[in-house]
Amino acid sequence: MANHRFLLVLVALALVTSLAGCSADSPLASADDDDGPGDGYAESDWADDDDSWSGDDDDDDGGESSSDSADDDDGVDSISDDGNPGTAAGQLTAGEWNDLDNWDFWSAVLQRSEWAAMENAWGFTTASRFAVTVEDDGEPVADAAIVLQDAQGTVTWEARTDINGEAELFANLFASNSIGPYTVTASDGLVSASATELDPIWQDRVNLELAGATPSAVLDLMFVVDTTGSMGDELSYLQAELADVLSNVQDGANQALDLRLSVNFYRDNGDAYVVRPFPFTTDLEASLSQLSDQSASGGGDWPEAVEEALDNAVFDHQWSESAVARLMFLVLDAPPHNTTQNRNAIHEAVTQAAAQGIRIIPVAASGVDKSTEFLLRFMDISTGGTYTFLTDDSGIGNSHIEPTVGSYQVELLNDLLTRLVLESIGQEA
Repeated sequence: MANHRFLLVLVALALVTSLAGCSADSPLASADDDDGPGDGYAESDWADDDDSWSGDDDDDDGGESSSDSADDDDGVDSISDDGNPGTAAGQLTAGEWNDLDNWDFWSAVLQRSEWAAMENAWGFTTASRFAVTVEDDGEPVADAAIVLQDAQGTVTWEARTDINGEAELFANLFASNSIGPYTVTASDGLVSASATELDPIWQDRVNLELAGATPSAVLDLMFVVDTTGSMGDELSYLQAELADVLSNVQDGANQALDLRLSVNFYRDNGDAYVVRPFPFTTDLEASLSQLSDQSASGGGDWPEAVEEALDNAVFDHQWSESAVARLMFLVLDAPPHNTTQNRNAIHEAVTQAAAQGIRIIPVAASGVDKSTEFLLRFMDISTGGTYTFLTDDSGIGNSHIEPTVGSYQVELLNDLLTRLVLESIGQEA
């Protein structure tokens, strides 16, 4: 009888050990296979998490759980004593969704009752979109200034073309009540080309021919990072990932390209600082030092000073007058305080960013809710950017909401951001 009980104990211990190997902290268990947020779309319309990410049992595969990979904040790219990667780069997972490339989907989302109020909540109306392409004898013209005017000749939106010669314009983005028909003009400062009698039918691209000048071989790259206390679950990992992106971009970019960097941090009113900015520099080591020196603290309530960070980033930095690309990565987990004053400040920053060719690319961390998600997507749509978001596949940090998007590929965050930067200058990652 005693032997029988002993055997039962051994079996029970084996079962417990087996189950422990499949804990919810593992990267495989943390991936969620839901086909969507359950808001009424067909399953085939929604993303699942099976597109590319797969975890394994290697300690260096970038898929460690938070309990395995966190260490004592020794610093960026640290390795813990047990051989795990600590906060080394290549662990956070993320996805990308470009609403400008999936406009029918975006338009359909805003027709649904649960999301229809999002435009009014943040004061954006994206329906009147003009998609513009500028070429010179079949070759795309980058960094051309594009102006949209209404029937009265009033300028309603300004933008600059990207490396593919493309730009996005919006009439009545902030309910200015302009009327068409509209005129679109492209210029490089010396020559110009126009198309008239236009209506906002985004499917019919506005094609302009312009013998434009080649922009300066400059890439302006900025990171704007929320460093309030709620970012503590992921900030050290993000620091490692962003540092890795900077190094990868420097290695992968054309040697003739002038890479200018700016890292900026913000919290909220009443904290040790509201915005801690650093000017553009070509000194990568200085930027990496500024990045690694930051810690998460303060905040108090959930909303933070997003509008002040944007205002500083756009208006108080010397962005290049001529550049191949200008990118601003906005890393955050909370919205601004939603007041009329703050909404207006965001509108002004977005308007100026679009006019200067600054493309806002949000990086949504844990804590972002649906309202914040839509605000971030309004900002990237308005400036010709794209939406990126952390996922639960890494097992790091708190839970991340499933975005209201179609099917997307799960990637390592550092690879995703590096790819976006290199694509912006016409290079492959």
